[in-house]
Amino acid sequence: MNPSEIGVKFTIPLVPPNVNNYVRHTRWGGHYLTKEAIAFKEAVALCARRQYVAAKKYEISLMIWLGKKQRGDVDNFPKLVLDGLVAAGVIHSDAAVYRLLVEKGRDIKNPRTEITVRAM
Repeated sequence: MNPSEIGVKFTIPLVPPNVNNYVRHTRWGGHYLTKEAIAFKEAVALCARRQYVAAKKYEISLMIWLGKKQRGDVDNFPKLVLDGLVAAGVIHSDAAVYRLLVEKGRDIKNPRTEITVRAM
């Protein structure tokens, strides 16, 4: 698919697991991604539909809609989302994100993550 020089927007029908449920550590010093983290990254790739933004710097907006009884600190959500965007090829590096806006709200019937990526 052709790159966007302006930006892309898409929705993931999941809420990212927070940082505490993203990576597990072994007693031998190794680490691995949890099943929830892997599922979220795969969902980013699927929902992004091979879209990407051709830019040197990015502005990313995240709107996290929590479902019933879901919780999370606003500063714990972005890590997995940004890693998913890189893995899906939407952005070339999370180090190139120069502006990040993260908001959360509640939608009991439709928890989701809305992602907007723009070139700066």
